[in-house]
Amino acid sequence: MKIWSAILTGIGELLAHKLRSLLTMLGVIFGIGSVIAMVSIGAGARQEALEAIKLMGVNVIQVNRQSLTGDLAMEAQRESPQGLTYGDAHAIEALYDSARRVVPVCRVFADVRRGGQTTPAKVFGTTPDYRQVSRLEMEGGRFLDEHDVEQRARVCVIGSEVKRGVFFLEEPIGKHLRVGTEEFQVVGVMAERAVSTGRTVFSLRDLNQDIYLPITVAMEDFQIYVEQAIPMDVGGLGKVLARMFDRPRFEKRPITQVIVQVGDESQTWEAARVVRRIVDRRHNGIPDFEIVIPAELLRQSQQTQRIFNIVMGAIASISLVVGGIGIMNIMLATVTQRAREIGIRRCVGASRGDIARQFLLECLVITSAGGLLGIALGVEMAGAISRYAGWPTIVSGEAVLLSLCVAMTTGVVFGLYPAVRAARIEPMEALRAE
Repeated sequence: MKIWSAILTGIGELLAHKLRSLLTMLGVIFGIGSVIAMVSIGAGARQEALEAIKLMGVNVIQVNRQSLTGDLAMEAQRESPQGLTYGDAHAIEALYDSARRVVPVCRVFADVRRGGQTTPAKVFGTTPDYRQVSRLEMEGGRFLDEHDVEQRARVCVIGSEVKRGVFFLEEPIGKHLRVGTEEFQVVGVMAERAVSTGRTVFSLRDLNQDIYLPITVAMEDFQIYVEQAIPMDVGGLGKVLARMFDRPRFEKRPITQVIVQVGDESQTWEAARVVRRIVDRRHNGIPDFEIVIPAELLRQSQQTQRIFNIVMGAIASISLVVGGIGIMNIMLATVTQRAREIGIRRCVGASRGDIARQFLLECLVITSAGGLLGIALGVEMAGAISRYAGWPTIVSGEAVLLSLCVAMTTGVVFGLYPAVRAARIEPMEALRAE
């Protein structure tokens, strides 16, 4: 029998028993649909992680202030009372020659308002290099410059959310807003940046809600230093109050973060080791800081995604096995029902190979049809996940081709035994069958 004739026979059988064929294909349909949806979610998560890493920078490391508790907190109060400081940033810049940029960042906790309008915002003091290491784009105006830092200028750069929340449709450049009790002139507006959804092992904060001040202004105007308690004797109240608000030099001022940018990604691990030694020595071994390597976060994200893919692949494989068993069961029943047909074909010259090929191709037709329906289901599932769950999904041609190959392989594996059994039926026994 010609291969094409066998395929047409298989399609005829499929159409002659539509409900039975659909029920037979359900396992394959759901299995293939699961494979497509799984691969699409994995590809979307991988792309999201890559985009987040690009925003953080593959050639940077972050030194973050770390809060301590218990005995470590008491020891830190003695050995490193200010934690991460402005001087740490200067030490890294001076001692690590491979650093292209070293950017200190100081978080300011203050209300942001204009007139009677208050907006949620995160205020940071930083230096001009922050724009380069964070890959910020400007919508209008300029970013902070060295003159702003040196002269402690009361200027600020705002994010797109702050612009909408405070200025509405007004042009903010040149206008003023109030941070805490101080007024600052807006000199720049950052372009809107897509917000990370945080479905990877890390997430990025919404930079659209940021306000940036010169770091010298942030440390000078928004930090209050309270020294350790000293004995208060009669007549010493003025001295105590004076010392409570005594401001140390900038080198000892606490900051939130130091961002270190190196030449390329291959230097980040070495940079992390060097920076850790420098800061650890300055802090007398107190672990009141942590070092974050974005490239390492990407590796962790990919490892987590691989585990997810394995689990989802196992679930999809179970569905395919169950579907394959169902197909084998139906094909065995079909062999029994069509025994007389097999006998007649053998009597008119069909060989055992022709019979086996016919039933194997019929099984392939069923699984291929199920695979195509499963691909359609998987694409729709991926779209539904993207629309309703907000997860990014990417349906690739490789995933579709892989799924179709899996469906056909299932047909070969689970259709081989029924095909061989049909080929072994003797013509006379087949003709005597009812």
